[in-house]
Amino acid sequence: MKFYKPLFSVIVIIIQLILSLKLHSEHIEWAKEMEKTDPELFGLICYNITYDSLFLFVLIIGFYEMLVKPSWYKNLIRIFLVCIVLGTTFSEFIPINQFYFGVYNTAWFSAVVAIVLILVRIGKYSFGKISDWKLNKASR
Repeated sequence: MKFYKPLFSVIVIIIQLILSLKLHSEHIEWAKEMEKTDPELFGLICYNITYDSLFLFVLIIGFYEMLVKPSWYKNLIRIFLVCIVLGTTFSEFIPINQFYFGVYNTAWFSAVVAIVLILVRIGKYSFGKISDWKLNKASR
């Protein structure tokens, strides 16, 4: 298996990692302050954390983008990655109700599809290697 021009995906993955770490530090600060001010209320709050899984989704889609040969499809995946990162980052400025979770769920679905496509690609690659090995063994 070969990586085709992985620089773009690596940059997008690093940007998403930085954004996720920033959100994590903000969450830690909020939790510390909330626990100090009102510990009973803090125990009742169920805070939904999505930045960690969003990073994994971008990582999976970016990894799949690295495996795709340069074509219009690769450009489409790149645009999609940028839309995920920008859509989740600036979702508070878009006047659509629950826009963040719409982008998040789209990234989730796309990551599942990318995992399936990666597994298919790995399967094709491994079966090709096995058949080449059997051919070489039979020709000896």
